Amino acid sequence: MPILSLPRFLTIAAAVAAAAFIGMSLLPHDPYIRYQTMQGTIFERATWMYERLHFDPAPADIVLVGSSRTARGIDPGALEAALAAKDLPLKVVNLSLAASGYDLQLTLAREALATREVKLLVVSLVEQFPRDGHQAFADLGRPSEIVAAPWLVNRNFVHNLARLPIRQLQLALKSWGPEAFGLRPDFDPEAYRLAAFDPRFAPLTEAVPKKTEEEIAALEAESDFRHRDLTLPVLPESLSWVEFGMTQSYIKQLAALAEAEGAELVFLYLPFYKGYERPFEQPWLERFGPVLAADFLMSDPDNYGGDVAHASRQGTALLTAWLAGELAPILEAAP
Repeated sequence: MPILSLPRFLTIAAAVAAAAFIGMSLLPHDPYIRYQTMQGTIFERATWMYERLHFDPAPADIVLVGSSRTARGIDPGALEAALAAKDLPLKVVNLSLAASGYDLQLTLAREALATREVKLLVVSLVEQFPRDGHQAFADLGRPSEIVAAPWLVNRNFVHNLARLPIRQLQLALKSWGPEAFGLRPDFDPEAYRLAAFDPRFAPLTEAVPKKTEEEIAALEAESDFRHRDLTLPVLPESLSWVEFGMTQSYIKQLAALAEAEGAELVFLYLPFYKGYERPFEQPWLERFGPVLAADFLMSDPDNYGGDVAHASRQGTALLTAWLAGELAPILEAAP
């Protein structure tokens, strides 16, 4: 048998490795299993989100995608009631998860618009565009989305891509025998009914006390820290497409998706306590849709819960009623 030369051996090895990488990355799996892998993490509500879109026949007229600020700040049931009082009987679905990253927001928006006739897509904002993607995107993104992610100034791209074959192999195994991994092979209506309850919006049994001086002082200190800790743009505005290129790319894709599916696109900005009245990128964003800024929240410490970024029950009630008033004319003017 002739001995392979080193260059030929390396070429064959690279071809085998590439074939194995591609083959494992293309392994099929049940998307329902993919969303169940978030159980036991801060992203476990992703399972309910998939079930709401794929197994619950109720409409999803208004869909919100965003971070924990929106997950905590917008009560879907209260928003539905406020809109119904304005003769807009629409169903609201909040697909917001902890942490920021528009790669995952695009994934969730795609799930929603592929399964429902969405009238209004509400995309949440923080003070400044994140420079990185969402930490759960590598787990929840479709293989095609992970491969097609923008690579420019994307520190997660190589890691997510390298992890994809193993992820697909694990998902394929779990799809073949989900019970062995503690996952459900089929939709369970009773489990879904129980998971639909969101304790963040449970009815109050007693009045919420006003914040003490010590609690207000803690919020003040945290707000000051957030101002100092925020990394302002390093590059000039003309190069924002480099520094914030990944987020800009996903915002453009969200806008194109909404337009293609006939949904109105609105941005929702929820500031932290004594933060910034407007998101830094508002002028750039307004080419795609209106920016609704809830700046009225930021002056009252009682509008915030245990930290400066997330609304209290009082803040949620005010925010939800305000948002209904802001959305009503947009919905009435929509085709």
